[in-house]
Amino acid sequence: MEVQLKVAGARQEDVGRGVVRIDKKFQRKINVVQGDVVEIIGNRETAALVIDAYPDDIGLDIIRMDGLIRKNAKTTMG
Repeated sequence: MEVQLKVAGARQEDVGRGVVRIDKKFQRKINVVQGDVVEIIGNRETAALVIDAYPDDIGLDIIRMDGLIRKNAKTTMG
C-alpha cells in the first residue's frame, strides 16, 4: 500500500534519529505500527523508523522527517 503525504520538517528532538512521524490513520492504511521501518520514496528511495505523529499534527496529512532523510529521498518540504 502506498500513500502520499506532505513533507514537513522534523522537530529538533527528532533530528538525527532516523525517524519519520506519521498519523496513526496513515499507519493503519499502510499496515505499519510505531517502530516499523517504512520506505520513503521521493526522487530516490530511503527508509526510516515510524513513530506516532505529534498531537498537533493529527489530521494534517503530513510526514515529518529531518534533512538527512529528505536528502536521501531527494525530496523537499511542502
